Amino acid sequence: MLDHVRSLYPKESAEFSLLGRIDEKRIPRHVAIIMDGNGRWAKQKKLPRTAGHSAGAETARASTEMAARLGIKFLTLFTFSSENWKRPASEIRFLMNMLYENLLTQMDLLEKNSIKLKILGVIDKLPGKLREKLQETERQSQENRGLQVNLALNYGARTEIVYAVKQIIAQGIPVSRLNEKTFANFLNTAGCPDPDLLIRTSGELRISNFLLYQIAYSELYFTPVLWPDFKAIDFFKAIIDFQDRDRRFGNI
Repeated sequence: MLDHVRSLYPKESAEFSLLGRIDEKRIPRHVAIIMDGNGRWAKQKKLPRTAGHSAGAETARASTEMAARLGIKFLTLFTFSSENWKRPASEIRFLMNMLYENLLTQMDLLEKNSIKLKILGVIDKLPGKLREKLQETERQSQENRGLQVNLALNYGARTEIVYAVKQIIAQGIPVSRLNEKTFANFLNTAGCPDPDLLIRTSGELRISNFLLYQIAYSELYFTPVLWPDFKAIDFFKAIIDFQDRDRRFGNI
């Protein structure tokens, strides 16, 4: 599998060299990414924030394709948090329209790589046409058996956990049946393994209310690279760092 990825790069390139350090038998099964830094990227280049979001969307596409090539099974992208509604209305409109247009134009990415799409978060608050397109794309991709991409939209981990508790109470599940596995079945990520690796770009060292329950034993990787500048070489570095760690899960 990695031979195919290596064939994309010249032998003298840094990407080719880094791929040689990756053990394809220890590729993380589930990678989650906090895609941070679009606004700062645009500011550095004296561009409007919307330019940063457009560049970030292209990075998300490229990273999704690379994840599929590497054999990663689940990729969760923190696309729009429940706190992002505090941003200017014009920026929110741009983001919602961009998401809709991307869904229209990127079906080829899903089909070519047999990608299954799953939406995490409370989508009722999203614009109607975007919500309908998300649900349609989710349905159309359900039979795909390659990479599963989870898009976290209007997502907040605390809200997710509270909603799970409410559903458990509403269904009358007795305390004797409640355990970690049962609880996980009520989270947005039901059916997905917990992330092995969480990547956050832009140099910020916080989790920002993302997958708080699921990342209990995830390896955390922080990079100063702004999201629009996050390339394949940065993805490879994160995986190498992950593989260099000793994951003990509480054991000696």
